Amino acid sequence: MATMRTGLMITAIAGLVAVGNSLRAAEPQRSPAQWVSYFSKQYDNAAWTNKSPFRPAGYMWPTDNNGWQARMLAMQGLVLRGKASIGPLLALLKTGRPGERTFAAHTLGYLAPNVPIAPLLAAARSDTESAVRLYAVDALGMHGGTGIDWKSLRKSEKNRDVLKHIGYAAERKGQPVAPAVPRALKAWNPKMINTAVVGKPAPDFQLVSADGQTIRLSRYRGKSAVVLVFIYGDT
Repeated sequence: MATMRTGLMITAIAGLVAVGNSLRAAEPQRSPAQWVSYFSKQYDNAAWTNKSPFRPAGYMWPTDNNGWQARMLAMQGLVLRGKASIGPLLALLKTGRPGERTFAAHTLGYLAPNVPIAPLLAAARSDTESAVRLYAVDALGMHGGTGIDWKSLRKSEKNRDVLKHIGYAAERKGQPVAPAVPRALKAWNPKMINTAVVGKPAPDFQLVSADGQTIRLSRYRGKSAVVLVFIYGDT
């Protein structure tokens, strides 16, 4: 049995799950403001299901929900437009609904070197939604986090997941996101979004493991079992 554990690869893998290519319609004509509007219309946090006593608000999407796939498309569209997307995303971070603010903070991380620190820090310190604070912290880390008092931020935070991400961001020691990361998101092929279907064999793909090895799914074809473990994300 082979187990592959990944941390921040969820966004890339999300593109493999089934959704119609119609979501990509008219993409070349969309401005940053139109991408924000598109996302807001397609995505609804209320669609989270599988409620439990431990997570009464829900923690999973139903398999027929297209909202998070739209999130992937909108994120790529906004990152492709670079600096022009920063203004609309900062506005969304300040005034949007919880799911919109989370998306804005997440996407700003891929644009981080060009994003002002102040609004990200304000969200990390005081947003009422833990998911927003978590992604704002990630974006600050991807920015490089120069001059940020991580110890102070840690003292004011109670959520365990956010606290872990503050630690991750601090460990970067001022190292901004590598250019290859947003470049990979820009180069992602949206046609892959409809190639994996529940109940059918998974299409071949490759990922870099936690220890730096490049592993292809086809390498394990014919083996007795392959277990893919993806760490839960607030998407």
